[in-house]
Amino acid sequence: MARTLLAVAVASTLVVGCGGHERNGESAATVKAPPSPGVVGPGRLVGIGGGRSLFVECVGSGSPAVVLEAGLGANARSWQDVQAQLGRTTRTCAYDRAGVGTSVARPGVHGAGEDVDDLRRMLEGAGIDPPYVLVGQSYGGLLVRLFAHAHPERTAGVVLVDAKGRDQTRRELAAWPESQAPALRRSWARPIEDGVDLAAGDALGRRVTSLGDAPLAVVTAGTHEADSTGMPRRLARALYRLWMTMQDELAALSTDHVHVVALRSDHWIQIRQFTRGSTEIDGQPDVVVRAVQAVVRAARNRAHLPPCKRLFAGAGVRCRS
Repeated sequence: MARTLLAVAVASTLVVGCGGHERNGESAATVKAPPSPGVVGPGRLVGIGGGRSLFVECVGSGSPAVVLEAGLGANARSWQDVQAQLGRTTRTCAYDRAGVGTSVARPGVHGAGEDVDDLRRMLEGAGIDPPYVLVGQSYGGLLVRLFAHAHPERTAGVVLVDAKGRDQTRRELAAWPESQAPALRRSWARPIEDGVDLAAGDALGRRVTSLGDAPLAVVTAGTHEADSTGMPRRLARALYRLWMTMQDELAALSTDHVHVVALRSDHWIQIRQFTRGSTEIDGQPDVVVRAVQAVVRAARNRAHLPPCKRLFAGAGVRCRS
């Protein structure tokens, strides 16, 4: 929701920019990386044309391949608490979008359409063959919806992790009185963030009204408290109710879906733990792993997803009907 910066501890330092809505729906969990496009450790740079390249790291083997799409400003390492485990199920790839981590930036402002085209070029250049199970967190959730809608023949399934909702910024600002936390509201309303035209992405997202019967799992955060600093409590509660409505709408994009709430998690569900100030905030990466594995199995078996309560049980989750 808000635009506060969180310090995240997950083996290396991550800087997480606000939660359920990462600033008008876009979060930023950014792992600090070298300024140059040099690659240290596993992974490689893949040329995508125009003198640009994107960093990608894959683990495991099998089909369909899982493709992990991070939130705004976040890089591949924001998936490190789930990627290795998913790699025991199938080939699982995480990458850095242009200008993030070790990937070469594109000049000027760009939008979600360009990010989706970059993803297509990277997958082709890296030899990561379709079909794909596309997993997107926050802004990444918008990107995987756009990719799945544009390339249904390459898409085996979709998992949305506390993903950006349809027409989110306009709807949130409509629910937010101008007199309440006005400076924060103005920040939220900015159409461009980190060189990304968020308004253009919202416009593209409105066109995605159905994903047909593709297996779809929606994993929603149980709280956005870490993102509501400086916001009146009543407003924070109203925005979270709207967020949940948008998450239900995302689940309804496919006739074959499950929707689970990770009750102990804030926006970054896939990160096991991060710290804000002196407060430790837990994620629930195991819930993300189970959701992705369920979609992979359904795609492999050409079967429907099992009922949500068969996949998820315990005090830390709640299924939405």
